Amino acid sequence: MKKFSLSKLAVVLSVLAAVLGVCISFVKSTVWWAGYDKQNCPGCRPIIDWSEETTNRTTAAVTSNHIRAFKKDGVVVLKSLISPSKVVDLATEVESMTDTFMTSVLTKTVLPSYRKYEHKLETRSEIIRDWAVHGPLAKWAADLMDVSEARLYNAEKIYSAGNDNPMGCNTAWHRDTLSSPFPTTAKSITINIYLDDIGADGPNGDALIYIKGSHNHLVSPPSDVTSSSDLLFEPILKVGDVLAHDAHVYHTPSGRGCWHRRSLQFRYVESPTRFTFAPNRFPNGPIPWTFAHAPNVAPHRLKEGSALEGPWYPMVYPKPLESEHVPIGGRAWSIIGVLGVAKQSLNIAADLGIGSNNCVVDHVVKEVEGYYPYFGFDGPVTSCENWEMVNQIPVHKDGQMVKNLQKMENNKNKSKE
Repeated sequence: MKKFSLSKLAVVLSVLAAVLGVCISFVKSTVWWAGYDKQNCPGCRPIIDWSEETTNRTTAAVTSNHIRAFKKDGVVVLKSLISPSKVVDLATEVESMTDTFMTSVLTKTVLPSYRKYEHKLETRSEIIRDWAVHGPLAKWAADLMDVSEARLYNAEKIYSAGNDNPMGCNTAWHRDTLSSPFPTTAKSITINIYLDDIGADGPNGDALIYIKGSHNHLVSPPSDVTSSSDLLFEPILKVGDVLAHDAHVYHTPSGRGCWHRRSLQFRYVESPTRFTFAPNRFPNGPIPWTFAHAPNVAPHRLKEGSALEGPWYPMVYPKPLESEHVPIGGRAWSIIGVLGVAKQSLNIAADLGIGSNNCVVDHVVKEVEGYYPYFGFDGPVTSCENWEMVNQIPVHKDGQMVKNLQKMENNKNKSKE
C-alpha cells in the first residue's frame, strides 16, 4: 500500500510538472509575456488618409528653418502638423490595447515613475503601424535629420505616474544615447506625440524640457538647468503638434506639473548604420532598453557590428520594404537572459572601478571616430575624474542625474517614516 501510494504520488507530481512546463511555455509564447507580437502585425496595411498632412498642405511641413533649429538646438516643435481628430483616434486605439508584462510587472517593480509603458507597438496595432511606418512621421524625421533613408527602432507608449509616483514628482535628466542600439555617430530622432495639450507646468504639466545644443557636447552634461538658463527649452504643446528631439540632447520631464502625461514616442535612425548594444550600458537588465535591444533578450538576431536592419528595425523612408514586414523569428526574452545581461553590465562597471581608487576608465576608454564604449544616463562614461557610482549607477559628477537619484532616495526614506 505504501509502495503504491508513493508510485501514485510520483505520477501525480510528474503530471503536475508536465502541466506546469506547458503552462510556462504557453505564457512565454504570448504577447503579454513578450511585450510585442512576434507575428509583427500580420496583414496590417496603410488605412489612414494622410492627405491633410501631406498632399493637401499649402506649405512645407518641415522647413529649412526647422532643420537648422533641430541641428543647432537638438529639439524643435512642428506646430499643428497633424489633425487633432487623428490624435484622438490614436488615443482611442492606444487606450484599447491590453497591458503586457511591461506595464503589469515592470512599471510596478522598477519603473515607479511610469503609470504605463509599452514598446514595439507597431507589431501589435494596424493604426500605430500606420503612424510609425506608413504615415508622414518617417519623412519628417528624415527631413529633420537631413538623411535620405531612415529606419524605425521603436514605437513606445509612455504614461507618467504623476502624483501617484511613490518616489515623488521629480526631474530625470538623461540622454537617449544610453538606449540607442547604434553608434553615437548615427543621426537619430524621437518624434513625440502627446495625446493631450501639455506644458512644463500644471495643471497639464510634466512635458519634456531640454537644454538646447547639449547634443553637440556629448561627454559634458550641462551644469545649469535652472529656469534662468538661456538654453532651457520648455515647449507648450497642443494636440496635433509634433515635438522632435535628437537622441543625444539632454532632457527630462519637467517634474513640476506632476500630471498623468500620455505620450507616444516614435524613434528613428538614419540608414545605413550598424547595430551595437553590448552590456556596456549602466543600468542594464530589467530595463526597457534591455528588452528592446539587447542580444539574446530582444528577438532581432543581430550581432554586435552587423547591419541594423530586418523586421525588428524596419526601413520606413523613402518607403517600407515588404521583405521586412514578416514575422519576427527570434525567441521572446527569458528571465535568465535578462539577469545575464544585468550581471554582465554590473561586472563591467565593477571592472572599470568607477568611483573607486582602482578606476581604470581613463586607460580603457579611447574615442575612435566618435565611438564611445560605455554609457550612463548623463552620456558616455569617459573618465575616472568626472564619474562616480550612486546606488550602483554611474553618474557624471557635474550632471543632473546624481541630484535626481539623491532626491529620489530622500523621498523614499521620507515615505518609510
